[in-house]
Amino acid sequence: MVGLRENIGIGARALGSLVSGRGRYLRALATMAEVLAVYGRQRARSQRALEDVHADAALRITRLCRRNGASWVKAAQFFSCRPDVLPPQYIDSLQTLQNAAQPVHFDLLKPVLAEALGADWTSRFSEFDLVPVATASIAQVHRARLITGEEVAVKIRLPEVARLFEQDSRIFRLLSRLLAPLVHELDVIQVTEQLLAMTAAELDLRNEAENLRRFARLPHPAGISVPVLHDDLSSESVMITGWVHGHRLREYLDGHPDEASRLLGTLFASYLQQVTRFGIYQADPHPGNFIVNDTGEITILDFGAIGRLTPEEVRHYSHLLYGLMGFAGEVDVGELFARAGFVGGNPETLRELSMYVLSDRLRDQHPLEAMQALLEKFREEKVRIPDSYIGISRVLITIGGFLMTYQVPFDWTPPELRARH
Repeated sequence: MVGLRENIGIGARALGSLVSGRGRYLRALATMAEVLAVYGRQRARSQRALEDVHADAALRITRLCRRNGASWVKAAQFFSCRPDVLPPQYIDSLQTLQNAAQPVHFDLLKPVLAEALGADWTSRFSEFDLVPVATASIAQVHRARLITGEEVAVKIRLPEVARLFEQDSRIFRLLSRLLAPLVHELDVIQVTEQLLAMTAAELDLRNEAENLRRFARLPHPAGISVPVLHDDLSSESVMITGWVHGHRLREYLDGHPDEASRLLGTLFASYLQQVTRFGIYQADPHPGNFIVNDTGEITILDFGAIGRLTPEEVRHYSHLLYGLMGFAGEVDVGELFARAGFVGGNPETLRELSMYVLSDRLRDQHPLEAMQALLEKFREEKVRIPDSYIGISRVLITIGGFLMTYQVPFDWTPPELRARH
């Protein structure tokens, strides 16, 4: 209780330093109190199913994030991809905010463009569509044409988003301190800091520009490309790339189902290569971030969220993945999990879970279901999963969902073996 009182004192001082945005923070504290009360009532009334309590609490938190917007939506999207941390009811509820951003009126974006490109920013374009083609929690994208005649995509950071993030980061840290003594299965403070660091990096579009440059230098397989960056026109709040003609992946596949096997096979192979060989991967495989042109080439968009692995992580994860799939001969899969940084309370837990995976459907046409079940099993057994593995799993599960939707077989062949054929 002493630690909790100290955290409340620290949080109160942090909250007291906030002048603006008071309503948003009061809503957050009120929602937290409601959620704690919901779980408190569940303990007093054991007959109420815990699943119902999770669903009730998740709905309240989802409503809070939707109403507060900005960083709160970003946080919801982040945690909606953490089945190792949250029960399924939270995942299902928070996923409804994956596409919750509302378009921002262009008049509010003009000052951002003027600051980034100069007061005469309009002179750089011969055309500029005021209606956005996409809006997210941090930025909005417009289609335009440079005076050189080249069509471009103009990504503009939303006004006030940086200031709101600065404020929201304080309340997130406050909430994490309040929750830390109550949640023993998870390092709430560490996960919160991870979220804040990731969001802070995305706020500076220069980081995305560098991610794009680095990604463009990699030897991607045939059929995979990235947009061209206009360095001279990009800054902290604006990033301009060449416009990519074509159709979003899902729209294209719905019109060309016979192309599903080739296109999704290429995309899955690309992500395996990114994870197990490059050590850098596009970490937001949303269907709208893949454009298919008339020649059947896939362009990957949006590099605000990039996963990075150390050489050691690349080695361990590739051994783990291909050991599970049988490409590494006879191996102790439990030992591979341990070397990759998985930690369980029982020394036999990882080996038992490994056998659970191998006896399930990971070798069949449905590895997506096995991977999801494995993450849930890890959570139940309180196995600590490396953060980097969570990012990899989320990406592969998402891509795997595309393959299952269009009934495309999974091909886990390592990149170097593909090259030989």
